[in-house]
Amino acid sequence: MQGLGAGPSRVLVRAGLALATCVLAVVAVVVATEGGTFPGGPAPTVTLAPTAAVGCDAAGPYTAPERGSVGLPTGVSRLCRSGPLTVSVAGAVFDGWDVSGGIVIDAPDVVVRRSRVTGDSATPYGIVTTAAGSVRIEDVTLTGDFPEAAIGGDRWSGERIEIVGVTHDGAQLGDGARLRNSSVHDFAPVRGGDVHGLVLRGTGSDVLVEDNRIELGDGPGRGSALLLAPEKAGQRADGAMVIRGNVLGGGRYTVRQDSPAAMMTDVAITGNRFRRGAGDIPLRVSRRAVLDDNTYLDGGPLPPR
Repeated sequence: MQGLGAGPSRVLVRAGLALATCVLAVVAVVVATEGGTFPGGPAPTVTLAPTAAVGCDAAGPYTAPERGSVGLPTGVSRLCRSGPLTVSVAGAVFDGWDVSGGIVIDAPDVVVRRSRVTGDSATPYGIVTTAAGSVRIEDVTLTGDFPEAAIGGDRWSGERIEIVGVTHDGAQLGDGARLRNSSVHDFAPVRGGDVHGLVLRGTGSDVLVEDNRIELGDGPGRGSALLLAPEKAGQRADGAMVIRGNVLGGGRYTVRQDSPAAMMTDVAITGNRFRRGAGDIPLRVSRRAVLDDNTYLDGGPLPPR
């Protein structure tokens, strides 16, 4: 993981203290700023008590979004601004933030909701977990230039996420990662390399991709809407990789399994609908993968794998 720099100044903020329009409802908060002011200044690092909530008053109280909503809900128009963040205590809840750069999750059971994260071309990921981190991401829009991907790491779950207009991979799913009811679309790849909608990393253990729209689009720089490319190929995974109920489109191979012979996890690709127009064929995976009820959107059968 890339750090956020060294030598920040530190300010202690206790419960009940409001800073501008952003209320820090916490037992104790340590805010480390690297120049500038907070909120709105670059690169604060926030350490929170286990039951802490870092909410933005301007965003209003949380209400569940309407059915079919993805990304930042339309009713949330005012957000608290921030530069890149690192969250390092369990249980933090970030609600109603507009982050330029990215969020590093370095603690378990973090929640990021009703927020927007915009890539600044320097911060590798929009949201990423470290070896110590896990996060639930809800009703969040990620857009802009993330040199690696909008989301990355192990042990993250995403619900109603919108990833739009990004320059590199949409999301990289490590072990224990899940993405549901989300939309990944309208990529803006930079010249000189392939981008993918989703890349399944790690060993492929306990990964779920369900009921999403992954629209990579056509043209140069677009690899696969969904790429199975484990970084720990050859290691036996503890759980299955499940890809079901999605709408998938774009790329040379819309779904492609990299180095199929080295894949040691169970892969189930079921009930997906493919757009026509893949550069080569829509589905290129190992014969070990379980395929069932995958068709084109118009109901036509897919060609052999």
